[in-house]
Amino acid sequence: VGAGDRVMFAFSFGPFLGFWLAFEAAARRGALCLPGGGLGSAARLRLMQDNHVNVLCCTPTYALRLAEVAAEEKISLRELGVKTIIVAGEPGGSIPATRAKLESLWPGARIFDHHGMTEVGPVTFECEAKPGVLHVMESAYYAEVIDPASGQPAPRGELVLTTLARTGSPLLRYRTGD
Repeated sequence: VGAGDRVMFAFSFGPFLGFWLAFEAAARRGALCLPGGGLGSAARLRLMQDNHVNVLCCTPTYALRLAEVAAEEKISLRELGVKTIIVAGEPGGSIPATRAKLESLWPGARIFDHHGMTEVGPVTFECEAKPGVLHVMESAYYAEVIDPASGQPAPRGELVLTTLARTGSPLLRYRTGD
C-alpha cells in the first residue's frame, strides 16, 4: 500500500487500536483512506465503486459477505478493480480453503493475511513470495515457540512474544495462546 492507492477500511472503528493504526499507516504512506465503519455493505460497495478503491482491509468473513452483497446488488467485483485485500481480525487469510474462496470471489485480487493482538500490537506480515506464510516482525519482537504443557522450547507449539519497542505496555514472554 502506498501513494496512489485507494484503501477501504471496512471495519467498525471503535476503541480497538489496531484498525486505527492501519488507517494511519496507510495515510502516512500517501494512500487515500476511506473509513466505512458506519455504512452497510451495499453502501460500502458503492463507496468503493465511486472512489475506485483498489485495496480492501477487512476480516476474511466480511470479504466473503461483501462478495455476496455485490452479487445481490449486481456489482461486478471484477470491474470493481480491487487488487489487494488485506485481511485481519480473525483466522482465514492463511487457511488455504478460505484464501481460495476469496480469490475466486474477488478476481484479480491478491489476499494478504495480517495478524496482531490487542496486547502486543501487529505481530506478523505475509510473505510476498509465499502466500499464506506469515513472518514475525523480528524488529519488534523476540519470538519463541514452546510446548504449551511444559513451557519448554519446542519445534512446534505456542508462540511466545517479548516486545522490543513498546514503551507504554512492554511484555516479557507473553504467552499468546496461538
